[in-house]
Amino acid sequence: MSITIRDVAKKADCSIKTVSRVVNEESHVRPELRERVLAAIRETGYVPNISARRLVQKRSYVICLLLHAAGSFQSTLLSKVLEVGYEGNYDILVQTYYPIFSRSRKKVSDLIQQNRIDGLVTTPPCDSDPFLIDLINRSGLPHVHIAPLNPTGGTPYVSAEDFAGAYQMTERLIMLGHQRIGLLLGHRNQRPSLDRLFGYRAALEKHQIPINEQLLVDSENNFVGGSTATQILMNLNPPPTALFALSDESAAGALYRLNELGIPVPEKVALAAFGDLTISHQIWPGISAVKYPLEGIVEQAIQMLIALVEGTQPTSRQVILPTSIIMRGST
Repeated sequence: MSITIRDVAKKADCSIKTVSRVVNEESHVRPELRERVLAAIRETGYVPNISARRLVQKRSYVICLLLHAAGSFQSTLLSKVLEVGYEGNYDILVQTYYPIFSRSRKKVSDLIQQNRIDGLVTTPPCDSDPFLIDLINRSGLPHVHIAPLNPTGGTPYVSAEDFAGAYQMTERLIMLGHQRIGLLLGHRNQRPSLDRLFGYRAALEKHQIPINEQLLVDSENNFVGGSTATQILMNLNPPPTALFALSDESAAGALYRLNELGIPVPEKVALAAFGDLTISHQIWPGISAVKYPLEGIVEQAIQMLIALVEGTQPTSRQVILPTSIIMRGST
């Protein structure tokens, strides 16, 4: 049985990403850790042979991940993509994509047309750019979308039950006695945000609570966006008694602004988030959250893409994973 990078990582007691960095002579690896990895490589007899495979099979063994921005969501996503990709013996090329810039479009176009990648994974909102979708479809390049804006029957994609998660959290807040629930929306041009908005509305309608558009604030899904949106909401008369932020970073910004305003959480205002990636359980009080199954989404997406690249049929071309509710001290 051939030795894989996973075997080396296990023997060296480190991540697959670290082994890859050592093999590729990259920096940012501590000297003692580098020596441990090199010793594990010698002991296992591991020999990277991707170049030979590329020549024989006329493939790059490179998967491209398209990202639109940087943040905790993207960081967690990237870490899992690298892990799953390496397990399948594929390198990962991370490419930012900003459709408003012609240079960004050209870089992605060159990657595809010059056969420098075997497949592509898009993340929101990249898939909402008509130029990119047309380019991918015309090229025939294997691709998988994560949480696409407009999923169709033939589009391979992986997503989560965003509607159900938002519905359940909103209902939890209602059951705690809240009727004025402020929603920190995020981007309405992204499918997750839209489905979460619909879930929020559906829960209010079920409990016959009028929908107040003033309680819906569009904001960036980051710390500053959450802080700014919270200030807008708390300036209302009367202000909301609960806030539901559609990202962890936005919720952290909301908590910061509430503390600045001297509003105790949860005594005066309850706070919930959608994501539960890292920060929700690292700050005080811990933030009640809808747990987004990001690791499962990434694993399914990469495995689906590798199957498409290698000419085998994935188990399913459309996968929707469940969310769950975690209640903490903020509510």
